[in-house]
Amino acid sequence: MTESRNHHFVPQGYLRGFGWKRGKHHMVIVHDFKENRTYEANTRNVCAQRDFMRFNFNDRAPDWLENEFGKLESNAVTAIRDVALSGEFSGANRNHVLNLMALLAVRSPAQRENMRDFHARVAERMLDLLLENEEDWENHKRDMELETGKKSPVTYEEARDFHMRREYRIEVARERHIQTEVKLHQTVLQLLDQRRWTLYLVSGDYGEFITTSRPVVLAYIDPENVPAPLRYSPGFALEKTEIFFPLTSKALLVGRWDGEEATVGAAPQTFVGVMNHQMIRHSYGLAMSASRNVLYHDPLMRLRWDDQMISRFTANPSAEEVAQFKQAHGVL
Repeated sequence: MTESRNHHFVPQGYLRGFGWKRGKHHMVIVHDFKENRTYEANTRNVCAQRDFMRFNFNDRAPDWLENEFGKLESNAVTAIRDVALSGEFSGANRNHVLNLMALLAVRSPAQRENMRDFHARVAERMLDLLLENEEDWENHKRDMELETGKKSPVTYEEARDFHMRREYRIEVARERHIQTEVKLHQTVLQLLDQRRWTLYLVSGDYGEFITTSRPVVLAYIDPENVPAPLRYSPGFALEKTEIFFPLTSKALLVGRWDGEEATVGAAPQTFVGVMNHQMIRHSYGLAMSASRNVLYHDPLMRLRWDDQMISRFTANPSAEEVAQFKQAHGVL
């Protein structure tokens, strides 16, 4: 059996809910904010990374874990279709969808890079302290030689020069990332299960929800009351937060700590625009939709329905636009 190497950190089956079928292929429109371009793509090539879930077991195939998570994802995709069709978010379907949400919340290249960067900064600080003086370096070197039984030819001057030039990159093993994600998955799942969820459905042709490479969005309900540096880093257990998760282009879940469970609401055009605005702001540079024309609120909260989404979110509004916004909202 051929080993799977093209691993999706956002499942293909999920992405298909935001696109269309062309022959045997499933297509979506990709809005790439980093490369500043919009293009059609096969879902096979979207939100995928070679060997992303490859895990080296002693007695397992390297893609065993990818295949196991594939079963979870397949159940969740089926549940998403049932929920979007029936308008009911309960029972086994609820459990399957929340499992997928927990997985998507903790597993992504951006999340792994954040973890790698944290470990790198800690390691570099330890090296700073270790190389502050030659005596500490020589003591550490001697301890390592006693522990390993091997002599190190590296001098203090060589080690310090190498460290100061920063011509290296500290990596974290993929297996370590995956182990962390598996542990976090259970914690986040329990917290998601405690929230109360409302399902919003689009009943007409007045716009559609988009999704992104980080489709589970956690945000403060009143971000203006939160210090600016902290607005983009709430925790899943934190009060006064809400979670957005587009199920398909016509259905979206909102989870809060208050309210009633399993309610269903209509998604008017302005709501779709606000949700798409939220998804874009938390997109980490990649959004997907079924059309080049997207319904959204721009950075000045004006409702738009066009193909200019990337330029409106990557270019600063003009002084005239800002002045008009302030006047309309009574901002001095």
